[in-house]
Amino acid sequence: MKRFGIIFLCVSFFIGSWVSCTEDEGQTKFQAFDPSKPIEIGGFYPDSGGIATPFIIEGSNFGSDTTDLKVFFEDTLGVKHLAGIVGSNGNKIYTMVPKLTYLKKMKIIVERTLSNEEKVSGVATDIFQYKTQTTVSTVVGRPEPDNNSSRTIGGDFTSATLSVPFTIVLDDEDNIFIAERFTNSPNGFSSQRAKDDKGNDVSSNLVMADTKSQTVTVVQYNANLTNAPTFSGEQGNESVYMPVDDGLYYYQLPKSLSYAPRRRSLITSPETKDIIEGNWKYSFVANKVDNMVYSVMWKGQLVRFNPSTRNVELLLDNVLPNIPNYKGQSGCNTFCIFSPINPNMLYFCMEDYNIIGRVDVSQLADKDKTTYKGEYYAGKAIVEGPVNGSGWEDGLLENARFFGPKQICFTEDGKLYIADTGNHCIRVIDTTVPKDKATVNTAIGLPQSPGYKDGGPELAKFDNPCGVAVNSDGSIVYVADTRNKVIRKLSIE
Repeated sequence: MKRFGIIFLCVSFFIGSWVSCTEDEGQTKFQAFDPSKPIEIGGFYPDSGGIATPFIIEGSNFGSDTTDLKVFFEDTLGVKHLAGIVGSNGNKIYTMVPKLTYLKKMKIIVERTLSNEEKVSGVATDIFQYKTQTTVSTVVGRPEPDNNSSRTIGGDFTSATLSVPFTIVLDDEDNIFIAERFTNSPNGFSSQRAKDDKGNDVSSNLVMADTKSQTVTVVQYNANLTNAPTFSGEQGNESVYMPVDDGLYYYQLPKSLSYAPRRRSLITSPETKDIIEGNWKYSFVANKVDNMVYSVMWKGQLVRFNPSTRNVELLLDNVLPNIPNYKGQSGCNTFCIFSPINPNMLYFCMEDYNIIGRVDVSQLADKDKTTYKGEYYAGKAIVEGPVNGSGWEDGLLENARFFGPKQICFTEDGKLYIADTGNHCIRVIDTTVPKDKATVNTAIGLPQSPGYKDGGPELAKFDNPCGVAVNSDGSIVYVADTRNKVIRKLSIE
């Protein structure tokens, strides 16, 4: 509320200044657009700022009618970002800086659409510097990267401890569900085993952190080996679903039963029996369109099941590359998420191939499920292979390098966040940008430099972060910082 109050005061000040500067003998001057003259931008202020910064553009022949008037912030890849216009008097436009990408340098463009649909525009000679600020804070747990005897114990947020937070998901009330289990990374990291409150080694722990009451509850100690969970908001059947590593089993935590876990079994047909058995499930993701739960199996099959009937359906035989992974095996730990912009577009992060792919699950009817793999979206490993294409590099999707990336999540504006485990950082892709212009950027964390430190981009450190998830309104990203044994929060402005 404090931030929005400051913005409101700034807005009032700018509007007051704008109107007072255009008054002549008590009359405010408004000028119509003249199609015979060019649109000219003389300047703008401020010259830098972040989202929601009040912004004034000065010039001539803007026109006071804002119906067909637009202001764009164009980034260095040529992608235009539309700003909301508050008003124009013809030679001054008042607007607000929109939420932009991680690219900093922006051209300012004023564009008007004529009655014949022709577009005329003016471009500022100066560049606007967009400022973003991402900071990290620790929410749950005690950072103990070198303590391999850390126990998982409930309590309030200041006293609760975690042993090996692996992957996470949030429900519609922003409860954080944590799957704890042993894991490793291609950088040589092997985590401790999950431990119960007495210090005994266990396969997995299922943990819930209530962000409202600031309390942590261990829902179940010594669960079967459990992987990346999902939350389904299907009316009347709201639940968290956690895949058990191998075979037919998973945990359902129904909201109506206060998230008490129930171990369930998938129901297979002759077609799907051999697919599930002797295979592994690393991630579940619920689809908001059909309310089905989807997974990419270790052997590459794209499957889904109906939470009510538990019946399994095979969609694609193998979405993985037709080459061995970085270990020389023909399989992959794959983590999935649906886009909030295109809710049937499934993005899947292939840890053992250092590649991110995607597939529209609503467009499979005419595809050959024995050969179709969707589209490989990001990662230099697409061309150079999972070993030569690994490492750390920001840039265009085709040039970016990952190192054992695991869980992925989306914010509401279509930004895909990636737990780049082996690089000890969180990466981001703006998926609303065309594929040939989209880039992979390091949102926060010092690449290839493990550690623990809260703060901004120049300071914050992670140590083998495996999990990322977003809150219910898609605005806050949480991170399972695995070796540090904590859950952390990214504040992005």
